[in-house]
Amino acid sequence: MLTRRSLFYTTPAFVMGILLLNLRPLVDKLFATAYFTPAEVVLMGTVNLITFIPECIVLATSYAIQTLTARFIDDKDNIQYFLSGLIVTGVLVVPILVLLGLFPVSFIKFVSRDAPTHASALLFFRLRLVGCAFQCLIFCLRGYYSAYRNNRIFFTVIALSLATHCLCNRLFLQDTWFIGNLGIYGLGLSYCISMAFGLAIYCDQFLHDMTLSSVVLPGRRRYTQLLRFSMPLTAHSVVDHIGTTFIFSCTGHYFGMLPLASLHLLSSIQGISPGAGFGLTALTEVSRAYGDNPRLARRRGETILFVGSGLIGLIGCLLSINTQWLLELTASGNQALQAAAKLPVQMMLITLFLHVGCQVVLKILQAIDQTVASVSINLSFIYGFRIPLLFSLRYFSEASLLTVMVILSAEKCLKLTAMFLYWHWTHRRILRERPVTETLSPASL
Repeated sequence: MLTRRSLFYTTPAFVMGILLLNLRPLVDKLFATAYFTPAEVVLMGTVNLITFIPECIVLATSYAIQTLTARFIDDKDNIQYFLSGLIVTGVLVVPILVLLGLFPVSFIKFVSRDAPTHASALLFFRLRLVGCAFQCLIFCLRGYYSAYRNNRIFFTVIALSLATHCLCNRLFLQDTWFIGNLGIYGLGLSYCISMAFGLAIYCDQFLHDMTLSSVVLPGRRRYTQLLRFSMPLTAHSVVDHIGTTFIFSCTGHYFGMLPLASLHLLSSIQGISPGAGFGLTALTEVSRAYGDNPRLARRRGETILFVGSGLIGLIGCLLSINTQWLLELTASGNQALQAAAKLPVQMMLITLFLHVGCQVVLKILQAIDQTVASVSINLSFIYGFRIPLLFSLRYFSEASLLTVMVILSAEKCLKLTAMFLYWHWTHRRILRERPVTETLSPASL
């Protein structure tokens, strides 16, 4: 049984929470295909792309709060990192959300000319913006409590908000004796209510904790530390997202609609992977150990990396044997799509350990103050390896979606190797500059 001193104490909650969090887009997709027109489905995708920008800004801030709070866990004033992150979130995100809410038609048409802009569509968009504001506050609180290894509230909020979202979807999209079918804006109202419910749980816990301690407003140094960590991650998220869109645009342009649909299906299946839970574990545990004992930080990081990538890789290999069942579950009734996606999905599942390994090592580098280096290595392989090879596919008549998967797998393998080697080189450099005499005991691991 995992105790609070165990290295993997937070991992089950992180992994299960990330799994449930990744299921929310799939839930929305199932409701959308059952109740909405194709134009409204396009609207949902467009709104997701628009709200990605404020969400990625706050997610980077959340990681900064988690890392800095965990590193200075014994500092009685470490709540200042959360408060500074909250203020930064308000300064950056509130103007963006207000601007989006004031000119919804302009932003929707800028992203997709085919998306509808009738009254219900605009109400859905504005409700999603309100829900996005609640989600941003949840991200900040999640980073703070993750640093304290509070796995109970992490999992509880995600599980209950997902359950509330599903229940409200069912309630608002079906005719009942007390409420009719609300249409597309019912989905936005459902999202808004579920996020408000999750935020209320976090706020209740936070207000209870604040009665036990004093609050001091953060100084300029706290803001500087937070921004130095979060700004590279914010820029990385946006640029990385652009690099990801090239995979889909090149596939659709060179190979047609069916391979593109197969790639979207593959992406949906890979998106369910809870490997990011091991990344969050590494971010917390390595940050906590790094300040006092870099040797312990490296040992913990290696353990999380090998266990996480090995476990998820094993699950991926087992699922690859039952790929047909998985495709029948996710693409029921579409035999052509199932046939086209079978081999690419099998390759993705077999190489899933590389995907998880990259996620974990990326967080380890961020935990040891190598944020700029981690994002630089990642983006270098995206724009120096992946995209040039994708553009070169036009010159190969035998290329297919499998070729794209080979490129992506090779990129992950090379990127994981580069980040791993850089991590160990940095560790040796740190030991030369700051020798550590502490010895490792089994209890510390």
